[in-house]
Amino acid sequence: MKRENRDGKRQDHIFFTIIMLIWLAVLVLVFAESYTINFIQFFMSGVLVVAMIFSYIYGILHGLIFALVVIFIYGSYLLYGTLVTGEIVELRLDLVMWLIALPLGSYMAGQLSHYVSFLFLQSGEYWELKEIVTLDELTGFLNKKGFFEALVREMERARRFKDPLSLVVIKISNLPEMRAIYGEKGINSILKALSEKIDSIIRSIDIKGILEPDIIGIILPGTNIEGAQVVAKKLRDAVEVIEVAIRVDLKEKQQLLRLKVTIGTAEFSEELNDPYVFYYKAYEGAEKDVG
Repeated sequence: MKRENRDGKRQDHIFFTIIMLIWLAVLVLVFAESYTINFIQFFMSGVLVVAMIFSYIYGILHGLIFALVVIFIYGSYLLYGTLVTGEIVELRLDLVMWLIALPLGSYMAGQLSHYVSFLFLQSGEYWELKEIVTLDELTGFLNKKGFFEALVREMERARRFKDPLSLVVIKISNLPEMRAIYGEKGINSILKALSEKIDSIIRSIDIKGILEPDIIGIILPGTNIEGAQVVAKKLRDAVEVIEVAIRVDLKEKQQLLRLKVTIGTAEFSEELNDPYVFYYKAYEGAEKDVG
């Protein structure tokens, strides 16, 4: 993730540089079309673009130092032209404004770069946190990552101690239809109620996870296939009809909802020594289950 942020930052620098160069190209065209080309204005416009690019890439401090060096040189030129050679009759606004525009432009470009860097950092931390967190916020079940990490651990334990291990997969077939009727908030209420039902059936040592919005997996340590099938029957009886508080017509009401669930089971063996093969064995059972 950090590597992606660095790549993104480089792309951001390139993008900003291209924008500023396009602006400079537009200025060149404007000056080229003008019958009274002011070389100083043209030159200082280019210097401002360079100062902003420099500040954006290397930061405010470096940008302001660059701007101050240019201001010193430009200010010396103005004083020399005014006091020594007399080429500059008066210090007009269009000449003096660069003394303000250069540091201001450098500061603003540096601040923009700092803000964009902060956004990249926030984004990186968010996705790193998403990768670290293994709990589903809504149900308290493990998410897919956490579930498969737990499955690998339990398979290793079952292999080492020759203990039985089974897996139950619950698939909610009519969840898309319910989402269309009750919306995302309604689905969240349904999943919350469903997770509470499942918690009331299984043991504290059993491990449950939300693998997809419509798929729940349960790891049953110390349980053979016959025990898993008993658990599957209890789960089916418990979750096919659940009472959920759902908002209907601007009012929250308790409703009895019928869930169409299919359930598959699988028992760990040496032939199923890969966690995904083990999982798909149970998943195929849920796909073939007629309820």
